[in-house]
Amino acid sequence: MQFTVANVICTFNSSSGGPPRTVSLIAQAGIGLWRSELFTTDYTESNSDRLLVGEFPGHVNLMCRNAQTPFGGAVRALGMLRDMRTQLVKGSRPDVVHVHGLWSPLLAAYARVARGAEIPYVVAPHGMLEPWSLTIRGVRKQLALRTYQGYILANAAAIHTTSEAEASHVRALGLTDAPIFVVPNAVDEPLESPPRAANSATERRVLLFLSRIHEKKGLVMLLEAWNTVRPAQWELRIVGHGEPAYVEHLKRKVASEAIPGVQFHAHVDGRQRELMFASATAFVLPTYSENFGNAVAEAMIRGLPVITTTGTPWSVIAERGMGWYVEPRVEPLRQALQQLTQTDPERLTNMGHLAQEYARNNLVISAIRPRLLDMYTSILKRG
Repeated sequence: MQFTVANVICTFNSSSGGPPRTVSLIAQAGIGLWRSELFTTDYTESNSDRLLVGEFPGHVNLMCRNAQTPFGGAVRALGMLRDMRTQLVKGSRPDVVHVHGLWSPLLAAYARVARGAEIPYVVAPHGMLEPWSLTIRGVRKQLALRTYQGYILANAAAIHTTSEAEASHVRALGLTDAPIFVVPNAVDEPLESPPRAANSATERRVLLFLSRIHEKKGLVMLLEAWNTVRPAQWELRIVGHGEPAYVEHLKRKVASEAIPGVQFHAHVDGRQRELMFASATAFVLPTYSENFGNAVAEAMIRGLPVITTTGTPWSVIAERGMGWYVEPRVEPLRQALQQLTQTDPERLTNMGHLAQEYARNNLVISAIRPRLLDMYTSILKRG
């Protein structure tokens, strides 16, 4: 007998980073096993490209959030709370609610409605309880954990983390006795990939950063390390959406320090995104903190060797010869860049093949589906 999972997330547009794609892949994993619904808002940032709700394989409940009102977050939360209660009255009752993210009154409203209706809910923090993340607006977050957010976590039927490292951080906070299920984010292999760029010794090669442009991602550190190495015949391509002021700060740093071979590109999606991956020789995510790092998995499934940091749970990259796994500091990153740019093209291609094989065996939907099913059925059995 199938059951219904209602996924709840604040934003679902293409500039929101990895979570919208993760939620869509969770729903895809459930096809034939459980029904999926989506509760989200129509919110988009100025100049962002589009909502991704068309990619969700299930019924979408799209709530209006763009209207600006005094105490807007609370007002919108009350409106969405009424909407979900109306849905329950009409009889469209999910069996499990999967809350994606923290800190939002919208998510808190849905969790409270679920609890009031005796529907078990699972919370996926998506890295928002990582130590680095808790230092940003730290006083406000500690207050939330002592009040509404602490209540939501304490009463959850389960916590969904994407790595053992994230699970250990959640346990250390002591906020909930709920069972913790470690289920990595799935990655979807492109059906049609453009031809990969050649890696001849004479051709200009590309180190790609493709993610949200944010101070957490370590881009200042990356630019400083790159400026030290200054590799000939290499380009550092930084692609993504970020706060305009921060993006301009990075561009000014490149210009004022005359850092060579750095190109910035706006966020891309669809075929343009695939072309970016296809043009790359290697991938870099020099982040200070990630609970998973979807961009790493997406690069691996496309056959790219990866440089990332111990701020991610990707130690397997170094263990299996798929790239470099270094501390998030300039000097270790400089050493990794030096080694990357001095490695012959054939060796880099072999590293990329190993990464792709690992992703196909461990991170595609078919590999993640049994673990999601176990999480949901365990919650339903407990009641």
